[in-house]
Amino acid sequence: MGSTNRNEGTGRTIQSVDASLEILTTLVEAGPMTITEVADDLDRSPSNVLAHLTTLERREFVVEEDNEYRPGLRYYDIGEKAKHGYGIFQHGREPADQLADDIGEYVWLMVEEHGKAYYLYKTGGEQAVESGAYTLGSRWHLNTTAGGKVVLAHMDDEAVDTVIDRHGLGSMTPNSITDREELMAELDTIREEGIAFDDEEAAVGIRSVAAPVRGVDGLIGTITVSGPVSRLDGDRLTETLPRKLREQADIIRIKYNGASATDY
Repeated sequence: MGSTNRNEGTGRTIQSVDASLEILTTLVEAGPMTITEVADDLDRSPSNVLAHLTTLERREFVVEEDNEYRPGLRYYDIGEKAKHGYGIFQHGREPADQLADDIGEYVWLMVEEHGKAYYLYKTGGEQAVESGAYTLGSRWHLNTTAGGKVVLAHMDDEAVDTVIDRHGLGSMTPNSITDREELMAELDTIREEGIAFDDEEAAVGIRSVAAPVRGVDGLIGTITVSGPVSRLDGDRLTETLPRKLREQADIIRIKYNGASATDY
């Protein structure tokens, strides 16, 4: 996994690049800021911050308006192009659309990168309910969603510990699992059953179910159904949706591997 701290890892780092990325991250998280505000927030000199922002603006990574700086839409272009490099995005959209039409709820395709969850694709059926929690492109703690827990379940305990030590156990609602032993016990269950559940852990009133999507060399992502607790319950939650998710995950796997189901 990559490093989020300039003192981590064994590879050589470039301080000026690290500084520019630190400034960009601050702008993303805090919104439009003046040079002085950025400098104060990061304990850097205004002249140093200005030099970085001037370079970033020239390369169209930030925009200056009324003496405030914000990230530019160049990131949107980069993100749109980047997600096409993921096999689950290339081969999973049509199966996800079919599942959404079938069940009437939202269906999501997710990948893990640097120990965080990223939702690359979302498609909704006629009854799909917008929760306001799940958003495309945003980073999530893996422990807070069904898809993220699927990813963690496909790691060994040492790798899970590395993710937790680096990012902690995030909390989206009072139901999020923030106890390490409780999470480890649930991951064992997910490994046995091959399916994961999120019981109002990412958004109050919303449940989700997720299944792994595997490629030739292992996990390539997850496929998730989310919906209101009033509809994701009983046999539909524990039997029907897991079965349908596994079916679509197999279709994506076959498309991704470029092979027929009889080869596996």
